[in-house]
Amino acid sequence: MCVVEKIVPINENNNRKKTSYYICDNLSLFYYRYIFRFSSQRQILDENVFYKKYIEKDFEENYVPHCFETICKQYLIRKNKAGLIDPVLVDIGKYYYDNPIERTNGEFDIVSKDDLGYIFYEVKFKKHPIDDKIIEEEINQVNKTNLNCYKYVFFSRSGFSTTDRANIELIDIKELYKEIH
Repeated sequence: MCVVEKIVPINENNNRKKTSYYICDNLSLFYYRYIFRFSSQRQILDENVFYKKYIEKDFEENYVPHCFETICKQYLIRKNKAGLIDPVLVDIGKYYYDNPIERTNGEFDIVSKDDLGYIFYEVKFKKHPIDDKIIEEEINQVNKTNLNCYKYVFFSRSGFSTTDRANIELIDIKELYKEIH
């Protein structure tokens, strides 16, 4: 029914501890995240007050940016299926990492693999453009892990205020709306 999706990292697809399940249907996700969770509060509050208190901030800062990540991943898959990505992507998904030196671990939401290696994607749903500082911070974070990327791609809701650099691709939100042939 495509309500729940199983997510396994592309670098550890046999690791059961890193396998997770997510509600992938946006209507169901919205309902359980906001309506069901706060159902008793919803019964005693005006709808506008309820929205302001329980939905508005989280919706803009967490819910929609997560949906934007999914849209960007779908965009890459559509381009790959249309033969517009060279070399062809052979895998795309989350990438989990452990850094035993700093005793940290984490995940990169979108990483793809092709014949040349890994490509790192960062998706920003911010009201201000991505600048060189943000790009450097993300690249430094990747470099602290054992993820050996040959290319970095940045998606932005609000555009970019950065200079062109080698091995970095910038994709504006307007590009996602163009027809793929």
